[in-house]
Amino acid sequence: MNKIGYSYVLLLLLLLTKSQALFAQSRYTALLPEIDKAVPAESNSDLRVAADDKGNETNKSFFKFDFRNLPASAKIETLNLKLYNRPNVNMSDFLVQLITALRGTNEWTGSETSLTDPKLSWAILKNNTEGPIGRAEMRKSTTAITMKLKLPGALKPVTDFLPDGILSLATRSPEKGQDTRFFSSITAETPFNFSKKPKLQVSYEIDPYPFREDWAQPFGNAQHNSLLNWKSNAVVQEAQIRTLPYGGGYLQEIGPTGALAIYKNLPVVFTQATSGTSAVFYVKQLDSKGNVLWQQGVDDVAKSWPLIDEQGRLYYISKSGKLSILDLNNAGNILFSKSLSEITNKQLSTINNNAAIGYDGTLYLPSDTGIVALSAYPQCKIRWKYEPKANEINGPVSLSPDESKAFFIAVDTQQKKSRLVVLDNMDGSITATSDYVLDGYQNDTNFYIPAPVVRDNAKVFVLNGFDNGNKLFVFDIDDKGGIAQTQFIASGSSVNTGISQPVVDAGSNVFFVFNSKLAKYNADLNKAEVFEKSAALDNASVLLTNASSHIYATDPYSTPKMILGFQNDTENPNAFAVAVDTAIGNTKKNIVLAPDGTLYTVTATNLIAVTAAKVAANDIIISQTDLKTNTVYRATNSITVEGITVAPSVNTILNSGGSISFKPGFTVTKGAQLNCKTAN
Repeated sequence: MNKIGYSYVLLLLLLLTKSQALFAQSRYTALLPEIDKAVPAESNSDLRVAADDKGNETNKSFFKFDFRNLPASAKIETLNLKLYNRPNVNMSDFLVQLITALRGTNEWTGSETSLTDPKLSWAILKNNTEGPIGRAEMRKSTTAITMKLKLPGALKPVTDFLPDGILSLATRSPEKGQDTRFFSSITAETPFNFSKKPKLQVSYEIDPYPFREDWAQPFGNAQHNSLLNWKSNAVVQEAQIRTLPYGGGYLQEIGPTGALAIYKNLPVVFTQATSGTSAVFYVKQLDSKGNVLWQQGVDDVAKSWPLIDEQGRLYYISKSGKLSILDLNNAGNILFSKSLSEITNKQLSTINNNAAIGYDGTLYLPSDTGIVALSAYPQCKIRWKYEPKANEINGPVSLSPDESKAFFIAVDTQQKKSRLVVLDNMDGSITATSDYVLDGYQNDTNFYIPAPVVRDNAKVFVLNGFDNGNKLFVFDIDDKGGIAQTQFIASGSSVNTGISQPVVDAGSNVFFVFNSKLAKYNADLNKAEVFEKSAALDNASVLLTNASSHIYATDPYSTPKMILGFQNDTENPNAFAVAVDTAIGNTKKNIVLAPDGTLYTVTATNLIAVTAAKVAANDIIISQTDLKTNTVYRATNSITVEGITVAPSVNTILNSGGSISFKPGFTVTKGAQLNCKTAN
């Protein structure tokens, strides 16, 4: 038997390829065309389909859609082409016009001026062996048409039906004397018409394991926390605190939260140099000991918490209103840097709250002038914009797990009241709003608006305060995005506000602090199920969770400041509690969890790592049947791995306080990576 021992914690990381056989999760997105153009071109840049009195087609419209920025594991289920038409006053009230779509090759460029151009020959029906792949009917009252395309025909990866990831389409109508004009990407580039851009509505599935294993987002954006997919075999019983060097300077503060992220199991920090350097603001990635692996200068202090997409690109939005995209896989190389004003055609110049990112790469940017949904990099075009009412400001966006709906809080600054707004995320149209049941979220002259917390696709939790309040509202959402019922849980105290911002785990459990105790939402009774034996917590503590329903908390208001762990057990909820030495400084309202189980938080001048000193399992043996993906196996003394074969679908961490042993016969499937390191 091969045996490896360390005096601290040994981390064995098996980073293997993607699973092909495990259950999938459904998602929705909308793709904007890279090219959309009428041929011959219209003077006002509209799209157009038309035929003369003999049925000869005189105008067609062409589209090119790029699928290459969808998640790597996406399997496409359905495609719907949606076009928004301009009113046709000359159309008869009784006439029905048929619009069809053809699929073509991708050699055309958008510079073509005539339908006789050889590059567009595929748009002539007799030349297209596949025939129409979509149909929709137009009437005088029609404002938009939706064509369900015949492809892909069954659930398929993009490359199975689009080898180069590009889909070319032409829309046409050979009916005599008919003429229909549609909004194009250019003519819909005005605030009230953004949602009328041509779009391809895509439903797709993704394999959840391994799934965005390094995509750990901050606590307020809980539905994007990759650790909802990571489990642990054992709860931590004792923990220890270490301060890491991080390369100096002040750790940035974004409003009331600290800037901190995790990528490839390692912390990414955001610092401000004290003096004497030309580049004052930095993004840095560290190793587990706090050594700086690389650093990249950015233009200003961050205005939003950091966002990381599936491909390891970090989105840094500065107070100066610049969006910079850094490649975390290439020493933070800056891929893109433009002002928000330029990107959004002057629709917004800065953001007023935290941004969010979808699984599809869409950015959601809240501002004083509304909320903009920006399509995935590198396209970065406005998908839709929400126009606020007079005297209204908006909070950060949260998405339903399938991303079909967007939720945010809209505050009326005069009434000092607010409401939950539900949007159809395909085009930004309003599907529902609540009554003005929420408070104004005002503190002095500033408004601190929380992100709604979404469970499944059916319940939305909104705290009546930024980080603590006396009511937690529960909105039931129906299949169409309507608000079916509004309830709330009250803390029963007006002095001690009593309830923290909630978090949702992978099992749809909703945890929060309730009158200084850990609690769980009971949907049957619409009440807080209080863990009466839990350690005391300030009601503004920050919580996060993993797929094993282990709950972690930072309490930045207690004396001393505390980092705590809990388990979903009403009789035995407490796992560990560790105090932060006052010499380290005041912890900010930020805590993140790395896949290996390390917790990170920050003060103004210290990066803090919390690691296990003792876990519930002293010694464990892992056999073939025991080995699960997206799981961290921990033991205080030893881990023994039987003579097993690790399949390419497995992504597992072994974390032992003493030793890890491999029995003869242990093998790793070709293509796997095996990394061993100490975590001290």
